[in-house]
Amino acid sequence: MRRVPTFVDGLDEVLEGGVPAGSVVLVSGAPGTMKTSLTFNVLHHNARRGTKGVYVSLEQSRESLLEHTAGLGLRLEEAGGNLSVLDLAALRKKLPDPQGQPWLDLFKFYAVGLKKTFDYKVLVIDSLDALEILAKFRDVRRDVFGLIAWLRSLECTAFLLAELASEVTEDPVQRTSFATHKEEYLADGIWHLRMVKQGQFGIQRQLRVVKMRGTRHDTSYHALVFEDGFRVTRIMM
Repeated sequence: MRRVPTFVDGLDEVLEGGVPAGSVVLVSGAPGTMKTSLTFNVLHHNARRGTKGVYVSLEQSRESLLEHTAGLGLRLEEAGGNLSVLDLAALRKKLPDPQGQPWLDLFKFYAVGLKKTFDYKVLVIDSLDALEILAKFRDVRRDVFGLIAWLRSLECTAFLLAELASEVTEDPVQRTSFATHKEEYLADGIWHLRMVKQGQFGIQRQLRVVKMRGTRHDTSYHALVFEDGFRVTRIMM
């Protein structure tokens, strides 16, 4: 089975080498858990090795995103032309007649067209919550099912970011509810990110691979650390 490596030290070992190619992965967590940074890291490192990727931001501007990721050492100009970053404003300007068709249909039309000219193999959509609002999902379960089926038809590995309410838990083994509309049932993989209080003042980011089809993986939480690159380590109790 072909896999897309995450280039996160320790995470690829958890995933038996990476994410199975063609998977749709839900990455959920509260603000500040580094969902954007983590998925951009996957795109950037794969792009540097020749695998084309696209990051679609429906909330944060392209300039703001690139400034943030450059601060992590993930500079767009180092991706060899294999990474494209789109924000909502730029996307809507390129879409023909945005008032004449449902927004999601136009988004799909553009994404399919881009696939033909820039054959991306990894796609990040930030975020599913914003997409639900823009596309005016009415039957959310049905509409998300259709979205995920369409993503699979693109023959790329897709990451859907989903927001959770801000929360810092003191219980290191607490099971957190991470999906609002049962997206976890539809996705091939689920990564849950959270922040846990440590000691009187410390906060630790943690990551759990809740689900990953086609992979035998550890389902426990791991510490997520960024120090000149991402790594995950076992949590020392």
